[in-house]
Amino acid sequence: MGDIIDNEEIDRDTVESKDLEQIFNEKYTLLCETAVTLKKSYLNKLSGIKSLQFAVGLSDNSIEVYQLNNTSLSRVCRLSGHQKALTEVVFSPKEDHILYSAGQDGLLKMWDTRTSGSCVQEYKDDDEPIKPYDCMDISCNGRVLCAGSQLVQDDAYLVFWDQRKSSPLGGYWNSHTDDISQVKFHKEKTEILATGSLDGLINVFNIMEQNEDDALVYSLNVENSIEKISWLDARQVACVTQSNDLQVWDSESGDQIKSCSRDKIAKSIKRSKGDDCYLVDTFMSADDTPLVLAGSSAGNGNILRSARITEKKLQPSTNFTENKQMVRCCWYDKDRDILVTTGESGMISVWQGAPAPTQNGGTSHKLTSSLSKLHVNRHKPY
Repeated sequence: MGDIIDNEEIDRDTVESKDLEQIFNEKYTLLCETAVTLKKSYLNKLSGIKSLQFAVGLSDNSIEVYQLNNTSLSRVCRLSGHQKALTEVVFSPKEDHILYSAGQDGLLKMWDTRTSGSCVQEYKDDDEPIKPYDCMDISCNGRVLCAGSQLVQDDAYLVFWDQRKSSPLGGYWNSHTDDISQVKFHKEKTEILATGSLDGLINVFNIMEQNEDDALVYSLNVENSIEKISWLDARQVACVTQSNDLQVWDSESGDQIKSCSRDKIAKSIKRSKGDDCYLVDTFMSADDTPLVLAGSSAGNGNILRSARITEKKLQPSTNFTENKQMVRCCWYDKDRDILVTTGESGMISVWQGAPAPTQNGGTSHKLTSSLSKLHVNRHKPY
């Protein structure tokens, strides 16, 4: 019963419901949940910080910020200012009240959540043509911003800013040949940047090098348009493709570590139709095991499950039985074992891992280097 059944008209579980409880043995409970919007607007961007504030991007181009207090979510502020599609929200890794956003209007914005959500800085490139940004990120020391653009007159741009200045430091434009869908700075090394594109490449850069050619450390050929990339640890970069396949690469050797098709992922979460399976994202669990979060679009879209990415195969991990929506993005706090999900029904859901056993057999509750100079290609391409 564990095989994928391609001729099934309706996606279903491949095991009996009574067996799911044992198969998905990592338990998470729904700590709290709130509806951000009751309109026909879904949540497609999410960022979180250690103080347990969460920023969500809505499909109407607005941003809402929430604070988790014990077992409830309260709204901090609402942000609005992008004239075209909002494409990214990212909290500063150093200042909890600072949030950044990017949009297809060619702007990056810095917001201060302490001042009712006012925009305190705009970042743009005044040279024509306008570059519609599809993604952005900030370095782990909070100093350098990078945004990736759609294809503009045969070039796709990576543009860099010092977060204190509105004008760009410079950019790269020769390494991708289609829209740049993701930029992700390394979690510990300020100089390492990974980028993903619809051209099927993950590029790893050392941005301290003097020019783009020297900065490009590896160009990893995924052979599929890239939807999301994430740093699992200091070396491993995972990517989700637009056809909902999963790959994991070693950023220091350039080797592919793992490749899982959509059908294989559907099988690992005990669903019968690969075509109905979708991938949300990947992250490293509290016990340092890589996880992939996936769901099924069949029925009312409430199926959400995770699987461990092991050396040999994917293993079932968690069944989020209280999920009520098709999930589009997630954020994970490894220290507290808290997972936050958002999606197409406009809800923020906060999940808590089961309490860890203590020595006396009880349980304990889990919820109670400077970059002085950046060298990028300073010769303007425009």
